[in-house]
Formats: sequence, C-alpha cells, structure tokens
Amino acid sequence: MKLRQILPASAALFLAASCTPYQEPPPPAPADPAANKQATEEEKKKAAEAREKKKKDEAAEELANKEKTSDGGGEAGGARSSDDGGSSNPDATPPKKPDGKKEPIPTARQVPGRPGFVFSPFNQKIIDVRDPDGNPRPSGKIMADPTYPASEKKHFRLP
Repeated sequence: MKLRQILPASAALFLAASCTPYQEPPPPAPADPAANKQATEEEKKKAAEAREKKKKDEAAEELANKEKTSDGGGEAGGARSSDDGGSSNPDATPPKKPDGKKEPIPTARQVPGRPGFVFSPFNQKIIDVRDPDGNPRPSGKIMADPTYPASEKKHFRLP
C-alpha cells in the first residue's frame, strides 16, 4: 500500500525539481580594461572609412571579374558557333554556370528486414527499389521518387 503512494509522490517530486528555472552565472569580466573603453569619435570615423574602402575594393574586384567573364564569354560564344564544336580554340574559357547552389541529394533509409525496399526521404513512404528481376539495386544509385510527378524531380540516393 505504501509503495502505491511512494511512486507517484516521488515522480511528482522529480517532475517539480526538473521544472525549476536554471540560474546562469554572469559572464566573466574581460581581463583587459581597455576592452570596456568606449570608442572615440576619431576611432569610429577610421573604422567607417576602412569599411567604405573595403567595399570599394570589393566592388572594383567584382567589376574586373565581370569584365574578364564577358571577354571570355565572347570568345567562347564565337568558338562554340564554329562547325567543329568549339575544339579549334583551346584558350577559350567556357561560360560560367549560374551560382545556384545545388542541394545535396538526400539518402533514403533501408526498411529493416526487407531488402530492396527503402523509406522515401521526402514523405517516409515505403518504395520498392528492386530491379525488374527482383534483385536489390546497388548502393549509391540515384533513383526518382515514384510518388511525385516527374516535373518535381524528387531524387534520392540508395543506402
């Protein structure tokens, strides 16, 4: 009888103790007293000038890079329009691809105890990834998720 009362009471006590707020200690004071010193007007102006100079340098560098790519893009465009497919001018640089960062292809999880079946990383549905002979496909192969239309291009890697 006492055990029936002790267990809920101890659980309630544990729960109440775990819900109390945690008191964080204040951050330590910096060792260097100069770190607490406020910046003077002159130092603020110098910092602002340095930031503006850095922005101007970056803008000039970006402009120079754009000019290089536009010059190289014109040569590559001319070489590409030739009959031999652009192999006549080896110095021509190919046009740069857009900087659209591709997302990594997600990896599916294998269904335990069922070789040839995986969980889709997009909707967690079970997908049969066996070849027409019924054999599991090799690890690392990229497959399209059949639960989505082809226009959405939901691809995943086999585990």
